[in-house]
Amino acid sequence: MKDNISYKDMDLSAYFIGPKGENADIYKELTNRLIDEHVGYRQNFNSGDKDSISESEKTSKEFSNALVNMKEVMHELSSKMRTGSIPWITGGRYMGHMDAETLMPAILAYNFAILWNGNGVAWQGSPASTLMEEEVGKDLAHFNGYGKNGWGYVATDGTIANVSALWMIRNVASIPFALKEVCPELVEGKNEWELQNMSIEECLDLLDASGDKKNEVKAATARSGKNLNKLGKWLVPSTMHYSWQKALDITGIGEDNLVVLPVDNHYRVDIDKLEEIIQENIDNKIPILGVVAVVGSTEEGAIDRVDKFIELREKFRKQGVDFAIHVDAAYGGYGRALYIDEDNEFIPFDQLEDTFKEYGIFTEGNQFLKRNVYEAYKAIAKSDSVTIDPHKVGYIPYDAGGLTIADTRMKDSLTYYAPYAFQEGVAVPASIGQFTLEGSKAAGSAAAVWVVNKILPLNIAGYGRLVARSLYASRKFHDLFDGQEFEVNGKTIVSQAVYDPDYNMIDWVYREKGNNSLKDLNELTQAFYDYTSSTKGGELYNLDFLTSASTFSSDIYGDAPVPFIKSLGIDESEYAKEGKLEILRASTMSPWVYDEESFSYWAPRITEAIQGRLELISKAEGII
Repeated sequence: MKDNISYKDMDLSAYFIGPKGENADIYKELTNRLIDEHVGYRQNFNSGDKDSISESEKTSKEFSNALVNMKEVMHELSSKMRTGSIPWITGGRYMGHMDAETLMPAILAYNFAILWNGNGVAWQGSPASTLMEEEVGKDLAHFNGYGKNGWGYVATDGTIANVSALWMIRNVASIPFALKEVCPELVEGKNEWELQNMSIEECLDLLDASGDKKNEVKAATARSGKNLNKLGKWLVPSTMHYSWQKALDITGIGEDNLVVLPVDNHYRVDIDKLEEIIQENIDNKIPILGVVAVVGSTEEGAIDRVDKFIELREKFRKQGVDFAIHVDAAYGGYGRALYIDEDNEFIPFDQLEDTFKEYGIFTEGNQFLKRNVYEAYKAIAKSDSVTIDPHKVGYIPYDAGGLTIADTRMKDSLTYYAPYAFQEGVAVPASIGQFTLEGSKAAGSAAAVWVVNKILPLNIAGYGRLVARSLYASRKFHDLFDGQEFEVNGKTIVSQAVYDPDYNMIDWVYREKGNNSLKDLNELTQAFYDYTSSTKGGELYNLDFLTSASTFSSDIYGDAPVPFIKSLGIDESEYAKEGKLEILRASTMSPWVYDEESFSYWAPRITEAIQGRLELISKAEGII
């Protein structure tokens, strides 16, 4: 606990503007104060300088014309945003994508920071925010369990973070081949298979051992375009974000080296099949470059068994085989805060229930205690890199993705220098841009994350309590939707949850009771989405319930949906014929459904809205 501040005694509601603008006065007060402080800085910097805009100029007709023009365009902007934006700021009616009301201090910090620094690329252009970003990167690395050698930064988004992770791992894995060319004595006696199966730590130790030839070695790595075909396969779950295909393309590993891992009926990687796939490649002398575990898949919110991935790697290391493990926790990463105490230690599992009660988390017997989820989060500390996005469940404005690595030396495999921004060997208090894929980027993102981490620490007292709100909502709405019945046009319509949630994502379907046609189920579920969006539902602003949809197709998910389909009394041959299961998908990120009182308010209103949508579908579509 820092400076004797009791974070758990702070009301999280104070940190949002509020669905109805309940804290608007606070927002305006702080905004005005920050603007005044900024303007004061401008006025006091070389205060004797002449004003660039005179009072007489401000009274001119031309100046007035410009002001009128600006005001009219800003009014037009406001009109467009008010009529065409997704109302995700609502208390409980928006259950769609990973969007929710962002934290007020993050908005304040972002807007304030861009008054000072428009570009967060280098120390020369953004000394204040670069220091903040360096601190944030260390905080996120520490949060993921990485020790003093960990490093991180605020990436533009999860896609850039994923590409950068593969970029680093690719370069590090190619170091042994570069050494064979530049410093062959350091890898003397090792055959190609041994060079392909060195751990990240071994590769980096050898790079350090190359001494004054280090830059020459780095130039001969995969950066040169050499030996890309020797690095092996990249194994990614079928629940992967589409950024992984981009990453393989961009980094030259190639989509032909992408191996899609099958998932089980809970949409986690099937560990037995993962082991079989790795073993099959080893038997054929095909190396594995890396394996990706997803913590919070974007369609299902599923959390892969990171602990089992780690166990498998230890098992294969005994065969002389090694590979990197990257955790794509862009969506689910902040869930780890639930299990971190205020001394930044991982809480023992048998103490969680009492700890949750102490912090007011998951009360009313709604304990979110899954041992497999807990172990997955705990094992992240043994991975090599993690994508974690503050702009998702960190409730930070876009664009604020994040990447952390276990060994800070990994980033050195990426270094490129521009004399006007970075100079090799020149010491500055902080430097980030030469290690990142991005060049120019908004300094406001780093400032926003820095401020919020000071207000909501990355542990159970801070972010843990906030994330718990969304998990609580997920649990409660899952239980409400699973088996909920509606009478429409003389027929009973039933909603069914597809699986028990690992995180704050719910997937469910609608079907007519007694109707065992998967085709009809898919049509009704798709129609429900159409009528809870602007597709057919009318003006976005007037919708009383909004959600999103997705498709579990057989070419991506294999037979994973079959147990659920059969549980509905639908023959699996229907899935073979249709080739897909249409689902509704809700990320319950709103921070306003977090206890029995708030849920009791929203549940009947959402139920009423669903009833109305189904009745509208019945009249308009004739499928009920």
